[in-house]
Amino acid sequence: MAQLRGCDFPDDLLYHPDSHLWFSPLGGARYRVGVTQFGIALSGEILLFTPKPLGVTLDAGRGFGLLEAGKTVFPVKTPFTARLIDANAALDPSARAMNRTPFEAWLVELEAAEPPADGLLLAWPEAQPQIERLMDRYAFRDLADFAAPLFHEDNRDF
Repeated sequence: MAQLRGCDFPDDLLYHPDSHLWFSPLGGARYRVGVTQFGIALSGEILLFTPKPLGVTLDAGRGFGLLEAGKTVFPVKTPFTARLIDANAALDPSARAMNRTPFEAWLVELEAAEPPADGLLLAWPEAQPQIERLMDRYAFRDLADFAAPLFHEDNRDF
């Protein structure tokens, strides 16, 4: 397992750095999806996850659910067109398990309408430079001493 600035990045996962999501291929066009430790650190403590209804088809860039962290609610978006197959029932009524075990506390399972475009989901070696740039942008030096930015102080997209 790779580690960067105190955050784990399992080698068997794929990453979409811009959305701070990890993807575990389940076979065929299915993926289990969760939030990276870095994404959770940026968000602050995750409290709730509310998925969209199962079976819904989502265009790329559309939210498959909402995460609540403190007083902030934000959509979690799919980077490719997909159908929402399953949602993690263990995160209802509380998604706090994500804060302790982000790679066990997955959010949803998605079925891609077609294979994701090359370069969209990255293996760790390809994702690392992009994730490092994002960490630099947020002055993220180490997970142990990072304080999440207040979203109103940073007008850039999350």
